[in-house]
Amino acid sequence: MTKRKFALFGAVGTAVLALGASCVLTVPAQATSRRTIDLAIGNDGVVQTDVGTHGLSVGDEFVYADKLFRDGKQVGEDGSSCQVTKLDGAKITTNCVLSVRLPDGQLTAQSLWTKGSDTVRMAVTGGTGTYRGATGELTCNDIQTPHETYHIVLDR
Repeated sequence: MTKRKFALFGAVGTAVLALGASCVLTVPAQATSRRTIDLAIGNDGVVQTDVGTHGLSVGDEFVYADKLFRDGKQVGEDGSSCQVTKLDGAKITTNCVLSVRLPDGQLTAQSLWTKGSDTVRMAVTGGTGTYRGATGELTCNDIQTPHETYHIVLDR
């Protein structure tokens, strides 16, 4: 039986697989085209659902719905729900799932958020239409203020 050595070498934009001394296979890295979307948020309000123990407790839910704007013109809407997963004194941790509807399709994102933090970074978990298969990061800034924005960077 012939033994073959192999190694994987990386270079920007390519992966090279060397099999023995005479066989080299070069595979182009997956092309990415970053896309950035910036949106202003018109807060439509928050609804809190109290479940279980009376008052704020694990399992309670905050539900949000907003209008999304670019250059002063409404271009979409969002919907989000955040379930309380942990209470540590005044610190409230929630698990949030967000859906963003834009003219060319929808995006979904999720993360843990400490209520009261004015910024959260969410993982983009998918999309529809133009955004099908989307990955990347959605950053919410100035949360629950009149200046709230989304900064979305899509890897694909």
